[in-house]
Amino acid sequence: MIETKQPEVIKEEPPKELNHKNIVYWSSHYKKLVVEGGESAIGAKALKFIENNCIDYVKDWKGVFGDNLYICKPIPNYNKTTYEIRWDKDLKEFSCNCQYHQTTKRMCSHILALYMQLRIWNYNKKNVR
Repeated sequence: MIETKQPEVIKEEPPKELNHKNIVYWSSHYKKLVVEGGESAIGAKALKFIENNCIDYVKDWKGVFGDNLYICKPIPNYNKTTYEIRWDKDLKEFSCNCQYHQTTKRMCSHILALYMQLRIWNYNKKNVR
């Protein structure tokens, strides 16, 4: 009888909190999950927004297109424009007022940063220890 060794099972504990160093996101460009640093310019820039706490929720906003408004503040010493990100009820997706998103209707770094920030906020709210 041949004896075979079972592979060692490694159990990885989930992080206590998510942040810009351990957030994982889906890269539509590379069609795979990407970790910190990003493999695309959009992913890398989105992580810079997260690292610099540029994403904010505007609580008291009551707008024509809906009640949810997020802003993406500029990265210090990098850019100067604040962008608005709104939930489009008809399309069921976020829309950003940046030039890239308005001309291509594709995912921009501001929306990707918002997705990552929402994941961080929700994860950390549930996993406070």
